[in-house]
Amino acid sequence: MDSFAYLYVALALVGAALASIAVWSRRRAIWKGAAVGLLAALVVIGYFSYSMLLSRPKALSPEMEGVTGARVLSAALREDEAIYLWLSIEGTPRFYALPWDQEAAQRLQSVMRETRRSGHDVVIRSAETGGDSSEAEEADPEVHTFYAVPPPILLPTKRLHAIRGPAGEM
Repeated sequence: MDSFAYLYVALALVGAALASIAVWSRRRAIWKGAAVGLLAALVVIGYFSYSMLLSRPKALSPEMEGVTGARVLSAALREDEAIYLWLSIEGTPRFYALPWDQEAAQRLQSVMRETRRSGHDVVIRSAETGGDSSEAEEADPEVHTFYAVPPPILLPTKRLHAIRGPAGEM
């Protein structure tokens, strides 16, 4: 969301610079008015086009950094269209779309059912980064694997204090 504001301000500044060049040029007043009108149109169209981009899913490809090992927050399956995923990457939720794959959809559904019962997190990993991949997954880099990961175990603070001692030594 922060980059949206910076991009919009940059667009408005570039448009204002172009309009100011047109206004201070040696043209008739009608052309100067047209330049200011075009600037207003550019600012309005730019705002709505950027805000529309915020709600569109990005294509998920294995080359994208940070996606491997991302936690799946939610998923929507549209048969013969796409698998839509809300992923948590470094604590930030992002919207991605995978091309439709029947096997990946079935794996995702089974892992999500399993995690509802056990309380684990669902994580996505691309096939080329994974350890024990099958030959079919290695042939197609677009294949992604979904698996369940247990939440981290936190030690109780009282026990940790007893282990370290009052001065923090072990």
